Amino acid sequence: MVRRLRDMGFGGEGRRCLEIGTGHLPVAPVAFYLVGARETVTVDLHRRLNPELTAEMLHRMAAAEDQLLELYDGVVAPELLRERLAVIRGLAGRPYELLERIGVRYVAPGDAARMPDPDGSFDLSFSVTVLEHVTPGALRQILAEARRLLTADGVAAHLIDPSDHFAHQDQRITRINFLRFSEREWRRVGGNEFSYCNRLRAPELERLFDEAGFGIERSERTVDERSRAALARGFPVHPDFRRFEPAELCTTELEIYARPRTSASLPT
Repeated sequence: MVRRLRDMGFGGEGRRCLEIGTGHLPVAPVAFYLVGARETVTVDLHRRLNPELTAEMLHRMAAAEDQLLELYDGVVAPELLRERLAVIRGLAGRPYELLERIGVRYVAPGDAARMPDPDGSFDLSFSVTVLEHVTPGALRQILAEARRLLTADGVAAHLIDPSDHFAHQDQRITRINFLRFSEREWRRVGGNEFSYCNRLRAPELERLFDEAGFGIERSERTVDERSRAALARGFPVHPDFRRFEPAELCTTELEIYARPRTSASLPT
């Protein structure tokens, strides 16, 4: 994500960032700190951050200076990375104190669709494998709020996993297995806070960004060839999804990078 943003002319140093969906580990906020972010507000509906796992993550980061210097080569000055790693090294065993020190503000329970911050107060809004777990209605509100919160030259950057997450553990099924079910059937299987996936396909997700007032500058789709082969053999897609092309059905990784459109170019 950092390299994609850099290719768009968006550097991390001095930026104020908003993460949608923290999860158990604040990996991305700490990573953005390492590349120079001034502050990251990370918001989650539920308070799931695990301090023990976070401390372990921080200790591993602190011990991986050579690997991180190689990973971020050309992205951040080595001196800044070393300086910020030293801060992590000194407080890795006290994760909440460290997060406060490095400008990571954990807001949970919180609602990314209703933030108290003023218009244009963030440079970057991002998420990592979160948006596929949000209902379409809530996703519209979150994206509209993100557009409000971003500066005119800010960026929305989102890594999305529109695949059947049960396939991550069960190799017997493909990553499009959940597309065989009706909406009612799928709610019985995955209609809870732990398993819910909205099953939106890449064109639908891109359209939501457009409707929220974003202009997509880069969209990267990864098509799962095993799923495409299953389709060719007659995998039974539910009629709700038959309007999509095979590549759209089988897109199991999606990266979207977008900027707010000007008021004059917003849809009416």
